[in-house]
Amino acid sequence: MAERRSKKVKPICLFPCSGFNIPGEAVRMASGIISEEIYPDISETMGIVELTRAFIDGNAQGFKKKLGKQKVVTIDGCQYQCAREFIRRFLQIEPDREIIFRLADREEVANKITHTKEEDIKEAVRLIKACIDEFNPPAGANP
Repeated sequence: MAERRSKKVKPICLFPCSGFNIPGEAVRMASGIISEEIYPDISETMGIVELTRAFIDGNAQGFKKKLGKQKVVTIDGCQYQCAREFIRRFLQIEPDREIIFRLADREEVANKITHTKEEDIKEAVRLIKACIDEFNPPAGANP
């Protein structure tokens, strides 16, 4: 008989932008760094791909139920706020926090993904980490 394991729902879900631009690339990378390296026990990254799969697989309600148990942080890379709007429109969930990451000093190249710099990713990590820290994460997170 196969053993059924229940997955623990992590308290924080990061839902980053899927834009094909520097801010989108930076927040996707930063979200992965946060959920895999800095706060792996309390956060996970999901996005438009996972939401799309939930709809294709007929599990949108399960996806919505899971997000309902988490603090949801949308991280967008432009004024259109697609991550936030996907959550709102398709699942009727209001994010607990919203971050908009922009390149104030390099707007003219923001749409060129090949111009993403390590500093962009580090700044996105800093913003996301500060947001998560507002939720009072447990001791033991990696600095």
